[in-house]
Amino acid sequence: MEKVRYVKAHYKPLEDTTPLPRNVVNQPIEPVPDHKLVVELAGQWGSNRAYFQLAKTDVQAQKVARAVADMKAGHRTLATFKGLENEAKNLYLVVPLQGLPNPLTFLLAENLMPVENETEMDEWETVMIPVRALAYLDESKDKEKAAELKGGYLYVFWKGRLWRELQITEAGYYKDIDTEYYRVRDQYERQKSQPVIEHREASGFDLPQFWVPYKVAGEVQAGESGIQLMFSPDQKTYTQIEALESDSAKLSAAATPLDELSIYSQGKAFEPQEHTSDIQSAKLHQVTEEDMSWLTEQCVVKDKYAESNTAVAYVEGHNKGFKVTLERGLEDENIGFVQEIYAILNDTKSEWQQSVLLEPSGDGSGHFIHGVFEGMPSDGDFSLYIASPCDPNSGEYVFLNRTYQQMMEPDQFEPFTPAPEKETVDTEENQKKDQRLEDLMAMWKKEALGIDI
Repeated sequence: MEKVRYVKAHYKPLEDTTPLPRNVVNQPIEPVPDHKLVVELAGQWGSNRAYFQLAKTDVQAQKVARAVADMKAGHRTLATFKGLENEAKNLYLVVPLQGLPNPLTFLLAENLMPVENETEMDEWETVMIPVRALAYLDESKDKEKAAELKGGYLYVFWKGRLWRELQITEAGYYKDIDTEYYRVRDQYERQKSQPVIEHREASGFDLPQFWVPYKVAGEVQAGESGIQLMFSPDQKTYTQIEALESDSAKLSAAATPLDELSIYSQGKAFEPQEHTSDIQSAKLHQVTEEDMSWLTEQCVVKDKYAESNTAVAYVEGHNKGFKVTLERGLEDENIGFVQEIYAILNDTKSEWQQSVLLEPSGDGSGHFIHGVFEGMPSDGDFSLYIASPCDPNSGEYVFLNRTYQQMMEPDQFEPFTPAPEKETVDTEENQKKDQRLEDLMAMWKKEALGIDI
């Protein structure tokens, strides 16, 4: 049977062009935070290790901002936090520490509200002022007679409480001390029967300026809420610090108020005033051997920041010295062994005490030996003792309970001479003096000379 052949028809396939309803899924888009918070700092300068931080909240993570020069306004630097939620924030100043993972954090303000991202201000609500300290050479408080500091400590009080403690290096830089950490340790030591006064080590990096709050959340920091700056050649004990914190009059007498920094809002710069100045106008006086050892007219840091719009604060730098001179007889000079003699000055009102080795004067004669006490409390009640480590039983008091003014008046007491052996009446006053001398000698031998009692 013959096969049937079918021919395939050629036609276009049909297409269904009926429109179907779209399957649209609505997915919400999270709004992007569009607020910011700005901290203004006076001046423009090189990098600084300190920075600012916003604390973590329930809505947003912790944020960090560093100071960057404002290209639109040459008088200032800005630290800007961007992409913030419109919620209250806590602002901190952060200072890194050498070799330690956790930096120092200084609370500046609580519950700061950010502004919209497009906001601009001639002066922001929170303003920090970079400061350098110069010291008066004498009590005249003449700015023409001022010097840089190359040693000692600066104490920054805010609202009547110690806020920052800074050690000054020989090069004129400032290094932060974790003062609150040491304060806790000091309080623990005081609970012991024999507390140890611990030296507080500076662990911060070298800073050319220290920043202080001038305005926080629109409120100028002045008066009782202001900044006060104090210099001390020796580290203050917490007993001394707490005495200042508890007595506003005493703190005001010892410290320099920085209320004058408010002039920044007027001209966006600083100028010579009673306690402050601009760094361009500040002059350094030549320092001589008669001046305190922590003063210098040489400082590269000041010159480097001369055009930075940094403020200068003047502090008491002379800190009242007291020189002790003893005359040695020919018999003492001719003996083969020269006995070491120390002078010990003690303030009966505080824990301040200093001992100095009396050494021959520079004239080469050897007839006189002398030593200089520095950094004495301005309102102390002083007692002076002479002793030698070669004689464990040595110790003679020159005077007891004298003010600084009385010590400067030679007629107030007789020059020191070794007390002759004589019979004395055992009065209650003599017993107190003898006991005080015995206690002081024991403390001196243990701490200064390392002799266990």
